[in-house]
Amino acid sequence: MASTATISSAMAADRPGSYYDHKERQRPSLTLIGSIHGGETEGLALALSLIHLLETGKDTLGRERPHLVESLQRIRLNIIPCLNPDGRAAAAVDHLSGAGLEDLFLVQQGVFPDGTLFRGRRVKETQPIPAGMLAHQGGYYNADGVNLQHDDFFGPKLAPESMAIRDLFRREIPDAFLTMHAHGGPAAFLVPDSFISPGMQNKQVEAATFGLARLHAAGIPFLPSDQIVTPPWSFFFQTWLHHMTGATPLLFEFCHGMEMHPQSLETILETGFQVFEAWIDYNLSFGPRPAAHEMFGAITPAK
Repeated sequence: MASTATISSAMAADRPGSYYDHKERQRPSLTLIGSIHGGETEGLALALSLIHLLETGKDTLGRERPHLVESLQRIRLNIIPCLNPDGRAAAAVDHLSGAGLEDLFLVQQGVFPDGTLFRGRRVKETQPIPAGMLAHQGGYYNADGVNLQHDDFFGPKLAPESMAIRDLFRREIPDAFLTMHAHGGPAAFLVPDSFISPGMQNKQVEAATFGLARLHAAGIPFLPSDQIVTPPWSFFFQTWLHHMTGATPLLFEFCHGMEMHPQSLETILETGFQVFEAWIDYNLSFGPRPAAHEMFGAITPAK
């Protein structure tokens, strides 16, 4: 069905179907996005293994995964293995399994001309990174120094990678999307996002809990939500894509398998498959979008 409104006007009218009516779609449309930061290669590995599974019937570990293959026949799936190829080239490593914390900063964030590491959250104080500021620019950024997770989403100089994903989302209008990152700790979901409706936040938490239950059943460690420290009131890449299409965002952090939390490459890849399959199952079982945007559902119908 063709839209008769923008998403903003449709939501203000309390008639979201005038922008997009998911009931008109025969199969939910889902999007998987990997390697927003070039040194976080785990999502890329999952995406390529998933493509291998679809093409050959087996993943890159030689496993058939019949339940996942059957589930994938019931959805429309867009896969972006690597959103940031510039950062992937700059990172220049296959993985960070077994690495130390300084290795992470070197690969991801870079080095000043005096040889000191550009490290920690201070890297986000400068966006984009100006030419010449770093002797080596890590994989966090594209070639122009832009951290795509924090692009100038409403400004005049949107990064080309952001423009490409914007065009895909406007064309596809996915119902939900999963962005894949990685960090030094155990696997974790970063939910809920700020600046989205209470009903959408509930949907995020529900989907994340579904995924964590799957990891627990598989014996894979994860970080409980009350141990996750994130800056409050941040407007991220996934918040932007949500407000463009109404799609339900979900951000997952793989475990790098570094010295402080060692993990085999096979377990890291299996983590991705467990989370991805659980996410698909959740969306097929309970729907990718919230029934209402209120905290506990609509009390009275709109008039």
